[in-house]
Amino acid sequence: MMLPRSPLPLLLTLVAFLALTLGPMEARAGAITGGELNAPGERSHNVAGAWPEFFYVWEGHVTEKYALGPWVSLQLYPFAGSVGMHARMRLMEKAKVSVALAVVPTFNFAGFGGSRASYLAYVGGSQFGRSSTFRPSLGPGVNVAVRASVDVAPQWKLNLSFENPIALWIWTNPAAWWIEWPLSFTGGVEYDVNHSTTVFGRVGGGPAIAFTGTNQLLGAHWHVHIGGQFRY
Repeated sequence: MMLPRSPLPLLLTLVAFLALTLGPMEARAGAITGGELNAPGERSHNVAGAWPEFFYVWEGHVTEKYALGPWVSLQLYPFAGSVGMHARMRLMEKAKVSVALAVVPTFNFAGFGGSRASYLAYVGGSQFGRSSTFRPSLGPGVNVAVRASVDVAPQWKLNLSFENPIALWIWTNPAAWWIEWPLSFTGGVEYDVNHSTTVFGRVGGGPAIAFTGTNQLLGAHWHVHIGGQFRY
């Protein structure tokens, strides 16, 4: 099966172009959905929710080059949860553009299959990666993302990201497995309410590839997040 070409070079080219064409602006705080890090030593609570999940991140360790903290999320349908670590590492900060690499390793668990996407094909009489009856599943995952922030006004930023929340899921009864790899293109904005509070919203989606044994399926997914960052 031919995998889609990565849009990462195009995203980095766009970010570099913006960095060269926009003038300098004083650095400010940045939500975790973007590429700008907060000031070293500054901690923050980050919470968001809408569809299909709610998540919380405590960025408890921030330096000039990276920010690190625990990640917890709850997916509404099919019901699933994730716990792990959320790390952002600065790749570039120039003029009005900041770019960070985000790496989020997680352990995932679900009661009816943890699939993030909907698939056109069905396997075993039920939708791939989902079950209409209680069937526990669990497994490791990791999201590797490139996130960018672009200052567009004194209190506003445009956020762009490309994310890969790949996961290995294992059915526990009866035993089976599948790998799911969504490719997510996301855009949004963030607004600095004051020196300690930023609100943000984003929407995105894209194709999803799934593998199980000899079966390979193509699906689609989408998400909307609205939330805030509270610094101290």
